[in-house]
Amino acid sequence: MSLSHYEKRSLIRFLLIYLLSIYTFIFILAGMFYTIEMKNMRENDALKMRATASSISHKIISAHMMEDNTLESCFNQKPIEQCFSIDEGYQVALFGAKHKPLHVTFNDDVDFSQKFYLKDDSFFYVDGSAEHHLGVHDIVIKKAHVSGVISAIKQEVVLYLLLSLAFATLLGYVLAKQFLKPIKAEIETLDTFIKDSTHELNTPITAILMSISTLKNVDEKKRKRIEMSAKRIATLYGNLSYMLLHDKQNEEKSDVDVKKLIVERLEYFADLMSSKQINLTLKLEEKTLHVNEESLSKLIDNLLSNAIKYNRFEGSIEVTLDSEKLRVKDNGIGIESSKLGDITKRYKRANSDKGGFGIGLDIVNTICKTNGFRLEISSTKGEGSTFSISF
Repeated sequence: MSLSHYEKRSLIRFLLIYLLSIYTFIFILAGMFYTIEMKNMRENDALKMRATASSISHKIISAHMMEDNTLESCFNQKPIEQCFSIDEGYQVALFGAKHKPLHVTFNDDVDFSQKFYLKDDSFFYVDGSAEHHLGVHDIVIKKAHVSGVISAIKQEVVLYLLLSLAFATLLGYVLAKQFLKPIKAEIETLDTFIKDSTHELNTPITAILMSISTLKNVDEKKRKRIEMSAKRIATLYGNLSYMLLHDKQNEEKSDVDVKKLIVERLEYFADLMSSKQINLTLKLEEKTLHVNEESLSKLIDNLLSNAIKYNRFEGSIEVTLDSEKLRVKDNGIGIESSKLGDITKRYKRANSDKGGFGIGLDIVNTICKTNGFRLEISSTKGEGSTFSISF
C-alpha cells in the first residue's frame, strides 16, 4: 500500500535525521582515511628516498676510501641515476661545499634547511651523510609527479565514500520502513474504523436533513435546532471523509465560479449564523479558479464554520473575494499568538472549549498546498481573526 501524506512526512523526517548524522560520521571517517593515506604515502616515500640516499652515500664513501675512479668516470659519461642504479622515477643531484652543484639532473631550487618536503608536485629528500667524500656534501633525491599518486588516493577515498553513503541511505530507508510498519498497521486499523463509522453515518445524516423540511406540528425553534445540529454532523462527516480519502484519490479539476460557491455555502450556514445573530458583510467580485470543486467547498466551509463557531453573540463576519485572494474576517474570541504556528496542524486546537477535532484548518492548509495557494492567519486574542487565501 502507498504511504499517506503524514506517513511520507514521518519517513522523510526520520531519514533526514538518520542520514544527516550518518553522513556526517561517514564524511569524518573519509577525512580521517584520506589523512592517514596521505601520511602513509609521505612516510613510505620518505623511507624509500632515505634508503636510496643512504645507498648513494655508501657508494660515494666506498669509492673515495678505495680510491676507485670508476664512479667519477661514470658521472662524465652517463646520467648520474644510472651510475648509482637508481629506481626509475627518482632524480639525483650532488652538491658540494656551500651547496655548490656538482652533478645535477634537475633545475629546481633546493631548500637545504628541510630534510624532506613537498614542492611543485615533487618530493625532495636532502641527505648530508656523504661528509665531503669525493667532494660531495649533500645528496638530493627528487620524486616528481606526486599529484598522480594523490589523485589516486582521492579517487579511492571518493569511491569508498560513495559506496558508504549509498549503503547508509539504503539501510536507513529499510530501517525506516521497518519502524513504520507497526505504526502504519495501527493507523490503517484506525482509518478503517473511522471510514466504516463515517460511512454508516452518511445514510442517517442524509435522512435527517431530508426529513427536517417535512416535519409538521413542530416548534420552529426546535426544528431549526435539529437542522443546525444535523448540519454540524454533516460538516464533520465531510471533513472526516475528505481527510481519510484525500491521500488516496486523484482530484478532478474544473473551472469553478468562486463567488457563486461562496454564496451557496453561506446559505448552508445561514441558520447557524442566525442562531448567534451574526452580522454578515459580503464584498465579492467575480473569480474563477481551476480547482477541484469539492476541495474548494471544503476550504470555504471550514473557514466559515470556524468564523461562526469562535465568534461572539451578535458578532460580525466579513467575507471578501477579489482577483487575488479570499479573506474571512471575524471579531470573535481570537487566537493566542503562541498558538498561531500550530493551529494548521492536525488535531491541534486553539480553543478546547468550543469542541471540534482539530482537523478543519489542517484540511484548509492541505488544500492550499495542493493547489499552490498561500494561507495567511492573523489574530488578536479577544478581538478576532482573519484568514486569507492568496491564489
